[in-house]
Amino acid sequence: MKALKLLIPVFMMIALSAPAALGQATVKVKDIAFIDGLKENQVFGFGLVMGLQGTGDSQSVLTQSALKNLLKNIGLQEDENIKSKNTAAVLVTGKLEPFVRVGDKITVTVSSIGDAKSLEGGVLVQSPLRGADNAIYAVAQGSLSFDEPARGRKSVKTAARIVNGGIVEREIEPEIIVENGISLVMKNWDFFEADQIIKAISGKYPDAKPDMAKGGKIRLSLPENVAFAEFISTVENIEITPGNRARVLVNEKDGTIVMGGDVRISEAVVSKDGVTIRVEKGKGTEKGPDKASVAHFKASSTVKDLVDSLNYIGASTRDIISILKALKDAGALHAELIVR
Repeated sequence: MKALKLLIPVFMMIALSAPAALGQATVKVKDIAFIDGLKENQVFGFGLVMGLQGTGDSQSVLTQSALKNLLKNIGLQEDENIKSKNTAAVLVTGKLEPFVRVGDKITVTVSSIGDAKSLEGGVLVQSPLRGADNAIYAVAQGSLSFDEPARGRKSVKTAARIVNGGIVEREIEPEIIVENGISLVMKNWDFFEADQIIKAISGKYPDAKPDMAKGGKIRLSLPENVAFAEFISTVENIEITPGNRARVLVNEKDGTIVMGGDVRISEAVVSKDGVTIRVEKGKGTEKGPDKASVAHFKASSTVKDLVDSLNYIGASTRDIISILKALKDAGALHAELIVR
């Protein structure tokens, strides 16, 4: 393995726990939980993109059939021999936020479903967007726009967006009040955080009688003499101390490693392509002969210590990820390892 002089390009975002003297960070209830019934609703539909410069679908029967039907519906004579490479069949998708109203505009995504080479310069013809119940909730139309690619990445021209290109045609009324109460649903279930939420709400609104319900929900009764909007707003903005969830997130595509500052490792020995990791009594980093590198850590060291030392001795991004996986498999990494 080639030893690197300084840090290799591993980009790390490290969320360190605040010192006890400074107090632990707090979060609002609305950041870790949501009201049952308030959710996004997905809509989708089929459409045609026109105005392409010969980069549309080539021999797609679906596109030709849809184009013929479109011309027929607007009163034009059907042409059996029509073959236009300036047209592409696409799938149109979007999301309806809670409390969306008729006439509101939404952003939609347009994706090619044929063999079109590029949708650049195209215009989506009016397309109905349906929900899971097959009812039409919105229509979409407009010129396509493309996101700028990240540095070093190739631009994708077969998927685009139309900002505010969809218009809502039917409302969806969320059902959030059930039996004179509401329910909170935690985004990531944690008994410690749930207990704090229940105690905090009980202290503020004893009449709400917060308690655990089926499905891991926190059930709240609507207190008397308190406006509904005020009650919801106050509950959502109650602050609690979050539980420290030990996690290490690894993105293999770009080499990003995100970890908590308190993630620990225990005794283990890992060897990978000339790099040996020993978690035992003693600590420090030393380089052995013949380009082999040995890193010593004391038990209960953090993953941050490990990654910093691996960077120092010249381990590659792929090596670091492999070592973290090996430590997890060996039971020496005391955290949930999420690989994407």
